[in-house]
Amino acid sequence: MLTPPRQLTELVRLLQERGYIFAADPQPLTEALRHAEGSAETKLCRRAEMIDSDRKLHDSLARVRSLFAWLLLAATLFWLVSGFAGTATLMQQSGLNFFFVLAGVLGVHTLMLLLWLGSVLLPRFKPHGLFANPALWIRGKDPVNQAILRLYSDEWGKPATRWLIGRTSHRLWLSALTGMLAAVVLLLAVRQYTFNWESTILSDAVFVQAVQALGWLPAQLGFPVPDAEAVLNSRLNNDLAASRQWGGLLIGSIVCYGLLPRFAAWLACYILSRRSQNSALPLEKPYYQQIIQQWQQRVVDADNQSENVAAAPQISLSNAPKWAVMLDAEWADKTWFQHVLGQEWLDKGTAAGRDAVAALKADLQANPAQLLIGVRARSMPDRGILRQLTALAEAAQGGAVVQLLAEKNVSDGLEDYLNQWHAALTERRLPWLDPPRISKPYKV
Repeated sequence: MLTPPRQLTELVRLLQERGYIFAADPQPLTEALRHAEGSAETKLCRRAEMIDSDRKLHDSLARVRSLFAWLLLAATLFWLVSGFAGTATLMQQSGLNFFFVLAGVLGVHTLMLLLWLGSVLLPRFKPHGLFANPALWIRGKDPVNQAILRLYSDEWGKPATRWLIGRTSHRLWLSALTGMLAAVVLLLAVRQYTFNWESTILSDAVFVQAVQALGWLPAQLGFPVPDAEAVLNSRLNNDLAASRQWGGLLIGSIVCYGLLPRFAAWLACYILSRRSQNSALPLEKPYYQQIIQQWQQRVVDADNQSENVAAAPQISLSNAPKWAVMLDAEWADKTWFQHVLGQEWLDKGTAAGRDAVAALKADLQANPAQLLIGVRARSMPDRGILRQLTALAEAAQGGAVVQLLAEKNVSDGLEDYLNQWHAALTERRLPWLDPPRISKPYKV
């Protein structure tokens, strides 16, 4: 799967193509990142993060990833317990047929491992199956969940997903084998078992050779294995003296022919799945190409209206009346203007719309007041807002200062907005104050 930032970027693409209304308008953000540093993919990921200013999409993706993580943990524990319980059931008797127990422990595992190796060799293997379908786990009819389902379905259909599915399958088998090994070691440690073998059509020599071949690798790792005499003495008899060797061969077989091959397969799938996760965004899609072309084109603004402040931008606090006004919309905290610059400001309400701005300009021209203008830091500094700020600053005979405001305890992505406000206000020679919770000095 894609990394979380790329997932968020792809989710924004899917939602915007379906006409979804985001917390922040994508178009001003796209324009604001025109001259930002970094590659196209870096800027696209940053754009998606800024569009998701309320982190609704981020949290939705995090919930889905958390759901998959909990499901995988539950499945891992289930396979661990199942492996332990199945092996304990198989070893209920004190006299065990060694090859029957070995086939019960490693038979299905070996068959499934061989089938996986065969599937790897297929050139166009595509993962199918009930549990490989994201629609089984991602529910909800709202646009965000539907887009997330589309995102995971598209990723699940890619050939590289085979490594993620293989990695999950091998993890579950490793859990089952660990449970089997734990059951064998525990039961052999607390109970006395005897092992035997029998055959109708195979000779003693065949079984001696089979045990020698089977025990070669465990013997190299230090596990005790039965010799030829112990194998012959165990046929149809419970040879107590050779029980330790047979038990060592059983444990060594689980480790050498179960855990080690499965771990090697898991490690290969892990490396390949991590490599595929680092794949880049599909920038060849028309959606991304359109944005990249916007950034590459030079925009000529035919609006020649001067936005420089005619009066001196410096505000020198004096005995002049001090007015505070909120621009565009009311702020949740009605006392935001108190104690700004250590002064008492008179609340002049909200200048929302052209008529309110025009009326405030007339009052400022008639009174030599100093003006404190409150602006939401998380709103984009578009031309309309900046022109209103410029007009009010020009009308304020005692000078004006802009107070940027931000919600408490919400800092994600705020720095990007502040940088854009700083650049726009500096260009127009407007002084500003950063949000009270941001430890930055008064800027003129």
